[in-house]
Amino acid sequence: MSFTAEIKRELSGQTPRKACCELAMLATFYALLSEEQRNEIHLKTENITIARRIIILSRKHLGLELEPDIRSTRSKTRKQIYLTVSGKENIDILKNELKMVSEKANIFQSRIAPSFSLDDCCKRAVLQAAFLVSGFVNSPKKSYHLEISTHKKRVFSDLMSIFLDIGIEVKSITRQNKYVLYLKNNELICDFLGMIGVKRGLFQYHEIKMEKELKNGINRQMNCESANENKTINTALLQTQAIQKIMQSARADTLSDALKETMRLRLCYPTMSLSELCEVSETKITKSGLNHRLNKLIQIAETL
Repeated sequence: MSFTAEIKRELSGQTPRKACCELAMLATFYALLSEEQRNEIHLKTENITIARRIIILSRKHLGLELEPDIRSTRSKTRKQIYLTVSGKENIDILKNELKMVSEKANIFQSRIAPSFSLDDCCKRAVLQAAFLVSGFVNSPKKSYHLEISTHKKRVFSDLMSIFLDIGIEVKSITRQNKYVLYLKNNELICDFLGMIGVKRGLFQYHEIKMEKELKNGINRQMNCESANENKTINTALLQTQAIQKIMQSARADTLSDALKETMRLRLCYPTMSLSELCEVSETKITKSGLNHRLNKLIQIAETL
């Protein structure tokens, strides 16, 4: 089961406690799923929990009796559930009670009226329903990404307004004729999941995120150590080559005892770091002092 499916499964077990939240959720389901065809309103979903909730809430708040029509998809591996509202009287009830009517004319329009998201609890119900219908959240093992999409521009704008009202800065993009609201900041994703009532999934999200960050931290440290080790080896090789060049010239006899000791030390321990060389040196010398001597030898070799 995908991470999104686990989150939706948890949300499916929750039901609004207040009538206003039930209406807000019902309005969102209709706004996202309904299409008008030949004087009928059709809703289709593959989620049986959503279909059942629409049927129950439509009966309770609208007095509409909806019968599910289960059909096979083109792939024939999945089923879609169709719900239909027919008859002028029933459609008028739908338009009036859920305020799904154009502001310019008395025609059906998919929208989430502002009156359904006045209170925080209703905003939560709207976004919970929207995520159940068309939400997606990536497992934090892969990347931080959460989105809600719709092909209806008005519904997209209504959802955007609610996000702004609750203080979550959501981004938007158009993709394949769909309007997409998305979050890529892991803190905002956690805020959103917590806000819509995800608890078990949010705990799992935090756990996976922490494990990922710990592994990334270890990998960064190992890469850093590896890079430092490579740098040490390359520097030591450069120093050794310089010393060998000096030893093959007459200049070697003219060097000070300190530089000769440094040459002997580096040739005896060609892969040691400066700190390690200071520890095995017979004479006391600081790391910066040893580095200065080695750089001096490289400069001498460059003149030869």
